[in-house]
Amino acid sequence: MTASIPTDGKQTLIIDGTRFSVEPGLSVAAALTSLGRTDFSTDAAGANRGLFCGMGVCNDCLVTIDGKTSQRSCMTPVADGMRIDRQQSRPDITAGTLEDLRPVPERLATLAVDVLIVGAGPGGLAAAVAAADAGASVTILDERHTLGGQFYKQPNTPTARKALEKDRQAADGRDLIARARSLGVRILSDVTVWGAARDENSATVISCLGPEGAFYCRPRVLVIGTGAYERPQPVPGWTLPGVMTAGAAQTLLRSYGTLPGRRILVAGNGPLNIQVATEIIKAGGEIVALAERARAPWSRPAEAVGLLRHDPALAIKGMRELGRLQRAGVEIAWQSQITSLRGDGHVERAILTGPGGEVVVEADTVLLGGDFTSSSELSRLLGCAHAVEPDGRFRAVCDDTGMSSLPDVYIVGEAVRFGGAHVALAEGRLAGLAAAAQLGLEATPDRAAARKLGRAKTFQAALWRLFEPSTPKSVPPDDALACRCESVSMGTLQEAARHGPPDIATLKRLTRAGMGRCQGRYCASTLTALTGQPVSATVGVLAPQIPLRPVPLASLAIEKPEWGGHKRALLPDRPPIPHPEPLPVKKASVVVIGGGIAGLSTALFLAEAGEDVVVLERGFPGGLASGGNAGSLHAQLLSFDHGTRAEGGGGPAARSLPLQRDSITLWQALERRLGVDFEMKITGGLMVAETEAQMRFLEDKTRLERENGIDCHVVGKSDLQALEPALSPAMIGASYCPQEGKINPLVATRHVEDAAIAAGAHVFDRTEVVSIDREAGGFAVTTSRGVIRAGRIVNAAGAFASRIGAMLGLNVPVFGAPLQMVVTEAAAPAISHLVAHADRHLTLKQAANGNFLIGGGWTAGLDPFHSHPRPMFSSLEGNLWVAQHVVPGLRKLHVIRSWAAMNINIDGAPILGQHPGMPGFFNAVTSNGYTLGPLVGQLTAALVRDRDPGRDLSAFSISRFQGGQP
Repeated sequence: MTASIPTDGKQTLIIDGTRFSVEPGLSVAAALTSLGRTDFSTDAAGANRGLFCGMGVCNDCLVTIDGKTSQRSCMTPVADGMRIDRQQSRPDITAGTLEDLRPVPERLATLAVDVLIVGAGPGGLAAAVAAADAGASVTILDERHTLGGQFYKQPNTPTARKALEKDRQAADGRDLIARARSLGVRILSDVTVWGAARDENSATVISCLGPEGAFYCRPRVLVIGTGAYERPQPVPGWTLPGVMTAGAAQTLLRSYGTLPGRRILVAGNGPLNIQVATEIIKAGGEIVALAERARAPWSRPAEAVGLLRHDPALAIKGMRELGRLQRAGVEIAWQSQITSLRGDGHVERAILTGPGGEVVVEADTVLLGGDFTSSSELSRLLGCAHAVEPDGRFRAVCDDTGMSSLPDVYIVGEAVRFGGAHVALAEGRLAGLAAAAQLGLEATPDRAAARKLGRAKTFQAALWRLFEPSTPKSVPPDDALACRCESVSMGTLQEAARHGPPDIATLKRLTRAGMGRCQGRYCASTLTALTGQPVSATVGVLAPQIPLRPVPLASLAIEKPEWGGHKRALLPDRPPIPHPEPLPVKKASVVVIGGGIAGLSTALFLAEAGEDVVVLERGFPGGLASGGNAGSLHAQLLSFDHGTRAEGGGGPAARSLPLQRDSITLWQALERRLGVDFEMKITGGLMVAETEAQMRFLEDKTRLERENGIDCHVVGKSDLQALEPALSPAMIGASYCPQEGKINPLVATRHVEDAAIAAGAHVFDRTEVVSIDREAGGFAVTTSRGVIRAGRIVNAAGAFASRIGAMLGLNVPVFGAPLQMVVTEAAAPAISHLVAHADRHLTLKQAANGNFLIGGGWTAGLDPFHSHPRPMFSSLEGNLWVAQHVVPGLRKLHVIRSWAAMNINIDGAPILGQHPGMPGFFNAVTSNGYTLGPLVGQLTAALVRDRDPGRDLSAFSISRFQGGQP
């Protein structure tokens, strides 16, 4: 409901086909809320979703606007005549009713700036004023269309402006914004920062999306003031419409003059909840109860007096707000928390647990407040150092001026750690002055600001001593959804964690938790709790990935030249992941080095044959290439494995074709024999062509493939359109291979590992091989967990196979090739085949859950700070251009995730068999690893046991390389 809406100047909205009049200046979310509409969309499980975070983080409030899907209603202002439709969980990109999200650009602009500030809250604005006042040229980026951040929310509607005309908080923000403008600060609002990187010269590059399209910023100095967000504890029903954060409700009220509901329950921890409840009452709303996890302040007299001493004005303000709530008859339940939310399609009641037991509270709106966590994704993505706090949260490591471990990057306010607006103001000023000084400008240090910062930090410490929860958070039950985006329950996570290694990445891969639009912002802490405390800020945590926010695919699609070969690289050495126990086994018949699909398959077949086999994995099984590939099952050659661009003239890849065919068949047989679901589907594969020259290339390629036993032939345009109507009409034909398909490597690898263990294999994670020595009767393998001896060794270390060989003085010509993949939001089924291109780097498929997985061999970079490959902006642009060129409907979707993995580069064929110069040392390495994984394991097991593998493998011996023998 909205109070005192003017009767003139209304704007017309068409919501699900019905016309409504609303006050101008509202966000779409505020407009829907004012009309009593709380459910905006449907999730993948068919449940209703509505407004939750109110600040563009959770992506629960998505709607379709003017035919454009997945628009964040909380971040989008209304416009007269706007058409708003309910968001479907899987929009149909083949439907004529949906529009492209953005036009495909010809190029992306780059802005060179002196001081770039991300975030226009108190810290960012204070930094901008300080730097600009010292003479710096300053640019601010902010995601909202109005400035001020969460603390200085500015009124956007006539109703809100009237309500806040005497509000000190809003006025202070207005004055600070005006000061920044008067100093010439360039303000770019409605700009989403979706990525960041350090270029080859270690300069910072910030990737952005604004109203006019995507662009890059290259600042000389960067100030990060991205603030914090509320991350409530999961409880059953917290995804119901009508449940939102206290911050979201405050935005509705202060920015738009809109009450969040009629009967409102506020629950959580901290003084913000008291302020929000007071403001709702002042606006005419009804607060049915306030539940606070801390004890009543008067029951902590020492802490209360301490707070009063440090800042009497703020302490007295808080006491007045509590008094107002009591006078309004609001029941305040101290030491209480919500344990369950219930309702039929909308929240209707809450279960509170406190000293007196359980209480049922009837409410149509529930505000979950507190549990703030820093928005540290940008600083972590850049590689700024962070410490892990005892509660598992990150704290940016900065000096007194806000300078991070990167000297040209400053972090201020709640982006460092949650600390309130006054801390942010002081830190922002100090950082702005330091940034100006770094540019060579005269910027006198502000000792008064330093003193204010000290006082503000002392006050915050006293405040949270007073509001320290007296009861631990309730443990979410099995039916609580831990991952809001992917609807993954606590029970699913706990079951996976019980049967898996203590690895957050493995838990993510097995359950899909953290793979949705919010990038794990709401479930990462739960995953961390289930897998143990992080080892560091880079080990045992979910790494930030680009895009940091969903981005329209079309906005990044820039045509790039096709590259002429893999970029060979290896990650730098890093300390082994610690394991608390030594190896429990000291001797084995066979030691397999590498716990990817090739190593685990080898172990499976060896164990089934009765061999005593041990697998040593430096990280966690399936954690590198086997967990980072897109799951394509290739039977035909990729375009760059045939013709003039192919390595070794294409001969090695062609000789591997029968292996690929037979390995796909083995995958099917394994799935049946083990009685598990690999999420495997033989869909057939298409390699499309758009010119006659490309068609001739496909004719030549398919002839070679048929000669090697692959069922592959060329189809014309009409047949192609019949097979895949969603392809671009510019495609005039394709090679069609019915034997190709897709598999989910995230679950298939785990099933193979389980089968190997069930057959008697031992798999040891966090076991780094340090050295290998030849000795009588075999080898001594020294690991980070002790020494193990074996009669035979299988080198299945993938991209690191050359390092393993070098430990014995052997040259194993295997190279790492970091490659990247991209994922879109889910859509209705539109593409059923595996799709590639005859002359461009592309592999594309649609997963069972509706996501499109886009790859094709585009080069990724290396991230030395996080010790893993990372997507590159230029490769993302080129890969997405090819994808939308082939499937135009992709322009209607957002990219929600990308990742990179260390692929294996040899000469187009695997290296299999015993090394001729080192009896007992076997290689099992392949560059088409996932497709070939089970067959490589089966063949290697036969060779290790000195059995006939059933085929001539001489073409895959290491002897084919000059220098392959010592």
